[in-house]
Amino acid sequence: MRSSRVRVTTAAEASAREQAAIQDGAPSFTLMLRAGTRATEVLLRDYADRMQEGVAIHAGVGNNGGDAYIIAAQLARVGVKVRLHAVSPPRTVDARRAAALAAPSLVFGAPSGREQLVVDGVLGTGHRGALRADVRRACELMQLARERGALIAALDLPSGLDATSGDCAEGSVAAHVSLTFGTIKRGLLRARAHAGRVVLLDIGLEQHAFANDGAWIMADAPTIALAMPSAAWDAHKGSRGHLALVGGDTGMAGAIVLASRAALAAGAGLIRAWVNAPGVSALQQAVPQAIARAWPEQLPADDQRTPRWGNALAIGPGLGTSATSRALLQHVLRENAHVPIVFDADALTLLANESGESGETGESGAAATLRGLSTDHSIVCTPHVGEFARLLGHAVPSDWQARADALQAFAVQSGAVMLLKGTPTLIATPDAAPLLVVARGNALLATGGSGDLLTGIIGALLGQGLGARDAALLGATAHGLAAEIATTRAHGVRGLTLDAVLQALPDAWRAMEQPVTFPRGVLADLPAP
Repeated sequence: MRSSRVRVTTAAEASAREQAAIQDGAPSFTLMLRAGTRATEVLLRDYADRMQEGVAIHAGVGNNGGDAYIIAAQLARVGVKVRLHAVSPPRTVDARRAAALAAPSLVFGAPSGREQLVVDGVLGTGHRGALRADVRRACELMQLARERGALIAALDLPSGLDATSGDCAEGSVAAHVSLTFGTIKRGLLRARAHAGRVVLLDIGLEQHAFANDGAWIMADAPTIALAMPSAAWDAHKGSRGHLALVGGDTGMAGAIVLASRAALAAGAGLIRAWVNAPGVSALQQAVPQAIARAWPEQLPADDQRTPRWGNALAIGPGLGTSATSRALLQHVLRENAHVPIVFDADALTLLANESGESGETGESGAAATLRGLSTDHSIVCTPHVGEFARLLGHAVPSDWQARADALQAFAVQSGAVMLLKGTPTLIATPDAAPLLVVARGNALLATGGSGDLLTGIIGALLGQGLGARDAALLGATAHGLAAEIATTRAHGVRGLTLDAVLQALPDAWRAMEQPVTFPRGVLADLPAP
């Protein structure tokens, strides 16, 4: 899969890209003019129906305020009534130039209170810490407008949102849409509810925006489309991949049911599913397409191997952590040499328990165990934060850079592709390439069984011949996108179950196979969560 062109940056990484473009000959004011122009185009294209009562714009003293002055001038010149409230006079050279150009077209002063569109151009990516008194007052006016039903459009990010960590200063106003420039800031993905819809705009950073300097890489539609496996017109169940699913201890066969349904919805040609004997009947009734098998009562010795169970193996959903579960895991691994594997849920816990604590080098025992397996297998692990802590042998760092570093280090040490579920989902690879970010999904996935769906999807993709990295990336994207589609159909999350995600998977695949063509100047567009 080729590299995505969308980068997810810290505040420092975003600033470095702008400085590199300026040093390469792009005047800083030209970048500001492009940012304001692109943002104006989005506002006019998507929110013109909210401009009948005019637009209120709040401008700060720095370059974020300069962007706001450009937008104010351009809206005014096409006949939109604009009222601009300056927190204080502009201080940077470019912001003063923008203000001077805009001045003849504007009405200055506090908003009238009738505006249904409010632009937040007070603070940008460089802000840290608490809000100043004058900024807080502007935020209070924006919050009042929001409570009256106005739409808040933030420039680059909502004022008071830390571009790197996603921490929100007290008084920061949640945006309905954040129009971000050049790169997507990490904080926007960490605080999606505060950022709203996120639209990434091209401001002319050119190659500097996409520099391969270690910044995270966001999964985007064109990249994903290139990796999608196709189904030939003359395909049959043998050519579409066989997947073995193992788990479903007593009372937990539903986990394998969900994983099986998801694997079939991801195009698997044949499912062989192993559950504890009491769950076989329930599995057969719930997923008649799957071949249901009971856990063997007596596990054969090492030298009594049988043919592999499928083209790929997914193990863990509902597996349990008993001695029997542990023996089954070991048996399955022995019987499936050289088969790609997804480890999830209880299988991860068993690996962590079996491996013991970290050694003197700081490498966890689980990493060493997985490294031994990765010589024969292509491996994807899909832990949530708690499971990842067990694999590490210690708590997962709360700081996201430290968390990302720990994930990357574990992937290198273990030889496995590591998919850390969360908001956003992070994917690390054994070659120490920059982390991949999957920003799709919403609260519909915050329920028991969601991870089982993801396991089934990734397992099916592995069975169809995709590499571990691509299977993890496509699986997480389809999983999240299906949740978004289901939520849009139902106009909300409440009342939906994971059945809605499964039903939306066909549309998710179609959306990934035929990516959206963005309007001029738009590089990415993430819906509000």
